[in-house]
Amino acid sequence: MKSPKEFRVLLVYPNLTMMLVPSIAMALFTGGLRKAGYTVDLFDTTHYVSDLTSSWEYRREYLQHRPFDVEKDLGVSLKTDILGDFVKKVNEFNPDLLVVSVVEDTFLQAVALLDAVKDAEIPHLMGGVFITAAPEVALSYPQVNMIGRGEGEETVLEVAERLRRGESCQNVMNVSIKGQDGMVVNNPMRPLVDINKPLPDFSLFDEARFYRPFGGRVFKTVPLETYRGCPYGCTFCNSPMQAAVMRTNGLGTFMRRKKIDVLREEIKHLVKTLEPEYFFIVDDSFLARPESEIHEFVAMYDEFKIPFWFNTRPENASGDRLASLKSINCDRMSFGLECGNEDFRRNVVKRHPTNQEIVESFKGIAQSGIAFSVNNIIGFPGETRDMIFDTIDLNRQLRGYDATTVSIFTPYHGTELRTLAVEKGYIDPDVITKHTISNSLLKMPHLPSEEIDGLIRTFPLYVRFPKDEWTKIRQAEANTEEGKLIYSEYQKKYRDQFFNSTQADSLEDWDAPSKYSVVPDSPTSGSEKPWGFNCGVEQRQYAVPPQGVPPKESGTS
Repeated sequence: MKSPKEFRVLLVYPNLTMMLVPSIAMALFTGGLRKAGYTVDLFDTTHYVSDLTSSWEYRREYLQHRPFDVEKDLGVSLKTDILGDFVKKVNEFNPDLLVVSVVEDTFLQAVALLDAVKDAEIPHLMGGVFITAAPEVALSYPQVNMIGRGEGEETVLEVAERLRRGESCQNVMNVSIKGQDGMVVNNPMRPLVDINKPLPDFSLFDEARFYRPFGGRVFKTVPLETYRGCPYGCTFCNSPMQAAVMRTNGLGTFMRRKKIDVLREEIKHLVKTLEPEYFFIVDDSFLARPESEIHEFVAMYDEFKIPFWFNTRPENASGDRLASLKSINCDRMSFGLECGNEDFRRNVVKRHPTNQEIVESFKGIAQSGIAFSVNNIIGFPGETRDMIFDTIDLNRQLRGYDATTVSIFTPYHGTELRTLAVEKGYIDPDVITKHTISNSLLKMPHLPSEEIDGLIRTFPLYVRFPKDEWTKIRQAEANTEEGKLIYSEYQKKYRDQFFNSTQADSLEDWDAPSKYSVVPDSPTSGSEKPWGFNCGVEQRQYAVPPQGVPPKESGTS
C-alpha cells in the first residue's frame, strides 16, 4: 500500500485542437486529488494537431470569427506527435492511475492514447458525458476496461483510494468495470455532487492554454461554472439525457445552481491564483434562473467587474437583466437561435418561441450595448434546404449582432435527434460522432452532406449580403475551382466589411430601416489600461511579444 503522496494520478484530457478554455472537470479532479494528498499531473492534447476536425480553423475559414494567428496571438506552438509525447509522459511520470475525461468527439482519440500505453497495464478510469450516454459503446472497445458514469468528483477519489490500498474497484458506485472474461459489472449510481463544495485547481494547465480571442481581442480567460445542468429539453443536446439518467436512478434533479456566496469565494480564489482578464461562464443557458438570483449575482459581481461571456437563450434576455449585467462589465453573449422554421423548431427541436417573439427579443438584446453572436444549426434530420433558408431569413431580420455562427447537426449519443436519425436510416447506429463543424454524418437523400457543406460555408454570406447577390453566392457553395474562387472573393469582402475591427470599436452598417448599435462603453472601469489586446484583425498590428506570452499589463490592475 502506497501513501497518497506516493500514489501518482495522471489526468488525461483528449481535446480537439485549440478547443475552448481549460476543462473545469480536470480542474475539479486536480483540486480534489491534491486536497487528498495525491501526486497529480496532466496530459492535455489541446495544443496538438490531430486527425480530428479543428474547430478554430473551420470557423475562421467559414467567417464565423475574426482571423487570428495561433502562435502570434495566443502564444501557442502547435505540436503533432500526440501518441509519442503521451508515451513519453507516461514513462516519465510513472502513474498508478490514468483518469480520462471525454466527450464523444474525442472518444476515439482517448482510445488511441490508451492503446499506446496498453503494455504498461496501468489502471484507468474513463468518464465524461459520452460515457454516461453510451457506457456499453465505450466498454465495447478492448482498450477500455473501467468507466465512470455520471459525475466524477467523488468517483475519481474513491477509485484512487481503492487502488492505493490495493483493493478492488468492483463495487465502486458510478463505476462499470470489465473483467478479463469480458463480463461487465455495473454498479449503482452515487448521489449527485454538491457543486457548492469542490474548488477547481487549474494550476496544471499550461499558461498559454488560458488565452482566447473574443471579438478580435485576446484575454487570459478562465472558465466559471455557476450552475450545472439545463432546464430545457432541446433534442439536439445531451443535457436532457443527463437529467433523465439521474431521474431514472432516483437521484433527483440534475440541474443545480451554486450559491452566490460560494461563487464569490470561488471568483476570489481564481483572481488570486490566476489573475484572469476574462471569465468564460460555461453554463448551458446562463439567464435561465430566477430574477432574484440575477440581482444577487449582479450585486456580488460588482466587486470584481472582470469582463465575462455567457451563452443563453433570447427569450430570457430582458432589457432590465441585460442593463444590470452590462453595469458589471458583461462583455459578450451568445444566443442560441438554432433553427428558423417555426414548425420544425417547435415540433422537432422542441424550442417554442415564435419567430416574431425571437425578433422582438433581439431588438432589446441589440439595444443593450453588449456585443453578441447568434448561433445556428443546419442539417437536422429531416430538415430541407428550404428550412435552412428559413433560418437564414430569420437571421436576416435580426440586427446588431457582432457575428453569426453555424454548426452542422451532430448526432450525439443520448440525444433524441440521434434516435430519430437512426430510425429514419440517416445514420448507422454504430457511428461515433465528429465535431459540429465538420461534414454531416447524416445520409439524407433530400439533403446530401455535400450540399450541407456548401451551405455552412456560405451561410454568413446569405445572411449578410443583399438577395440580388444570392445567385452568385449559390455558385460559391460548389466545391469546384470556380466555386472556390467566388468564395475567396466573398470571404475577403466579408472580412473587410464586417471583421476589419474589434467588437469594441466597430459599428454594424445595415441598410435596414432600423439599426441597433452594439458598441459597448469602454470596459476599462476607470483604468487607463484596456482589457485584453487586439488580435488577428486585418490591417492591425499583433500585440503579443515575440516569445508568445501576452503582456501582463494588458489585464486588470
